[in-house]
Amino acid sequence: MRAVLEHIDSGRNHSVVYRAIELPSFDAPFHYHPEFELTYIAKGTGTRYVGMKMEEFQAGELVFLGANLPHCWLNKLNADGSHVQSFVIQFQETIFDKSFFQLPEFEEIKRHFFLSKYGIKFAGDFEKEIKGLFELNGSKRLVALLDLFLELSQTPSEAILDVIPAENTKPDRYHSVFRYIIEHFRENITLEEVAEKAGLTPTSFCRYFKKTTGKTLFEVILEYRLEAAAQLLASGEKRVNEVAFESGFDDIPYFNRAFKKWKGLSPKEFRSRSRGLMLN
Repeated sequence: MRAVLEHIDSGRNHSVVYRAIELPSFDAPFHYHPEFELTYIAKGTGTRYVGMKMEEFQAGELVFLGANLPHCWLNKLNADGSHVQSFVIQFQETIFDKSFFQLPEFEEIKRHFFLSKYGIKFAGDFEKEIKGLFELNGSKRLVALLDLFLELSQTPSEAILDVIPAENTKPDRYHSVFRYIIEHFRENITLEEVAEKAGLTPTSFCRYFKKTTGKTLFEVILEYRLEAAAQLLASGEKRVNEVAFESGFDDIPYFNRAFKKWKGLSPKEFRSRSRGLMLN
């Protein structure tokens, strides 16, 4: 899974790209592009990567991603072979003139466009609105997209998906570091390996990483491993020690302590609680 630049061609007669995707598995790699993106997951569950953050995703989520924010969705394969489905809308910021954001009525839309550089997940059910966009054509579709952004601006709750990096972070270095972490966090990553990917000495890399993320490299790796373990515990039948090993831990007592500190529950308690919530 590598962060690669994706070229999106909207064609001469369209300012917005609309794609309905239905496949056995989402096949887009960890990638980025200068276009803004709205992605609605209609079917499927798995892991969503946005910037340096990984989280579990479920059907029904709507995410707004800003320009050049690396991302991908990796779904769990269904035993019955059923497909995953998403609706993706991509566009350049220039479809909205700068004066558009100066209007007081669009202040909340302007805020969402600013926050999209970190990724936004919206609360609420937007299936009808998203699918309705794909049933329209031409200017009606563009007007409906604006209506959707107006509705999102009134959404009461939302979640920021990526860790907010320090200003003046070099995007190429940032992408290189986090695609390497995403690919290898289950392995015994060394500081020297990641520093080399960033083109820095280990000492300089530690300063860079802390300034960029507010965390150390190994704090971020630990978060990735714990999140991976939580997903395995919530959705599978594997024993706790198997989950620990598959998530990158080779010390079971340390895994148990770290997990309880993170979730406030032991791995076994978390599994029981998660299954209880799914049954209710």
